[in-house]
Amino acid sequence: MIKKHKELKTPHGNSTIWRYMGLDKFLDLLTTNDLYFTNASKMTDRYEGVVPRKTLKSKRKRLEKLGKDPRDIDESISIFNVQYSSLKELTLINCWSINPSESYALWKIYLGGSKSGVAIKTNVSKLKKAIDLGNDAYDEDIYLGKVEYTDFIPDKELNRWKLVTTKNTFYEFESELRLFIFHYPRSEGGIKPPYEIAHGRRVKVDLETLIDKIYLSPFSGIWFEETFKNLIAKLSPSMQKKVVVSDVQDQ
Repeated sequence: MIKKHKELKTPHGNSTIWRYMGLDKFLDLLTTNDLYFTNASKMTDRYEGVVPRKTLKSKRKRLEKLGKDPRDIDESISIFNVQYSSLKELTLINCWSINPSESYALWKIYLGGSKSGVAIKTNVSKLKKAIDLGNDAYDEDIYLGKVEYTDFIPDKELNRWKLVTTKNTFYEFESELRLFIFHYPRSEGGIKPPYEIAHGRRVKVDLETLIDKIYLSPFSGIWFEETFKNLIAKLSPSMQKKVVVSDVQDQ
């Protein structure tokens, strides 16, 4: 179930969002009705989910001005860093892009060199509703927040919510909307779910509600359109009417 939290910024329900993927991932979604949530520790950005370096430097300077012993400062910084960064392995993430139109850059990045792939177009309200209607067998809190792009978070403002919805300015072009699930250490009351957190998890969704349009890769060629539509006709006939060709004209 989607939950709200005061620390999270969420776009208007009518905001258009996209998810770009290779054909293999789309077919997995289509045949399982599952959205996959990746463990944050497996994200390619090594700064993902860790305390920004500028935040650590700022905290160090503040402690130095207070006249703290250097060894105590080192220990304090280390504890502070581990306290938040260690939670990365207990966080699961599913990513979307907020944009009124397609992104040429994201097509290139998410297809990873392949020419064949799709982009799902929907909006924030439909995403929320699709998850609720999915009625997943293992119901747990799922949060939704808009990512902010900065290389600094004041240490007094730092919390787990802020950390999971903050990325370096390098990635600002993604304009990301992030779904995420928090787990906690056993020592803090965390429980063992019916899946391996380290591997991520699948969440059931209602695809008819979720998918507004299925955009075909602009790099795939005319042959792919016919093949794809034939495949959709066999796997999910109701989705045929949602298939459209990309507006990007770049072969």
